[in-house]
Amino acid sequence: MNLETLIPISQARHFSADGEHIPVSSRGLGWSGLKFERRESARGSRELANGSRHHLIFLSLSSGRVVRECNGERFEHELAPGCVLIVPARTPVRWDWRSPIGYTVLLLEPDLLDRVAREAFGLEPDRYRLPVCERGNDTAIANIAGVLARESLSRDRAGNLYSEALGNILSVHLLRNYATGIDGRTLEASSAASSRSSAGANTPAQSRAVAEALQFIHDNYARDVGLDDIAAAAHLSPSQLTRLVKQTLGVSPYQHVIQVRVNNARHLLSAGSGRRSLAEIASAVGFSDQSHLTRHFKRLTGVTPRRFRESSHRG
Repeated sequence: MNLETLIPISQARHFSADGEHIPVSSRGLGWSGLKFERRESARGSRELANGSRHHLIFLSLSSGRVVRECNGERFEHELAPGCVLIVPARTPVRWDWRSPIGYTVLLLEPDLLDRVAREAFGLEPDRYRLPVCERGNDTAIANIAGVLARESLSRDRAGNLYSEALGNILSVHLLRNYATGIDGRTLEASSAASSRSSAGANTPAQSRAVAEALQFIHDNYARDVGLDDIAAAAHLSPSQLTRLVKQTLGVSPYQHVIQVRVNNARHLLSAGSGRRSLAEIASAVGFSDQSHLTRHFKRLTGVTPRRFRESSHRG
């Protein structure tokens, strides 16, 4: 069984090919970098003989006794809600359990973690490792999982930008709290990155604050959203918000608002949007006028909204 091999998304809220119930999934939403599933399973066993192509981050939602075999070792432990298990990509693993269990799994692209390691820690992929690791709880991971669950349930196409942002937050968190250098010691950011990230989103509270800011942007992008509004929603000062968001996403809060607006405009244009004019679409996604939409749309996508609409209809 492979966690990435599921039945079509039209059935994904029911059962996977191996009989697991999947009440919530991001499958079919086009997310890149980070994906989400919530699964429920009766007693049984599961084996990933060749591992997964993703880094897998499991979050237990129930109690139960589980036996895990990995790297030639066998572990028996009692699950409790909130338990976290990290299984790196390409790591063979097998589980057995004798009672129904429920869990969330986050599927993180290794390329994303490598990019963050390079940019934030100055480390190439062969200079760090993400080990198999279990912890009794991890507030930051639980928070990220909760936000992704809401995005998966909403089925909103704008959730892709949001999942990408949370993928960056999760990557920084894993590198700071789970990964090690090849010498086995905890990672230290490079001196160039340290000055940039020492006040960054390096605690669960700060990770939650960034997630709250992104949620506020996602919910309010269509209106006149100001920096003070976003900061208040995240319980941060405007300067703290700007620093943390730029640390996490590489762009300012305002630039992220523009990205979300353009992404939603793309959705409306590709979906046909009835007989709406470009000016009406601009207003619907929060731009002041059509020229404002056109300028930012072309800057981010390389084509004008009109050209994008025409090519979408031809496709």
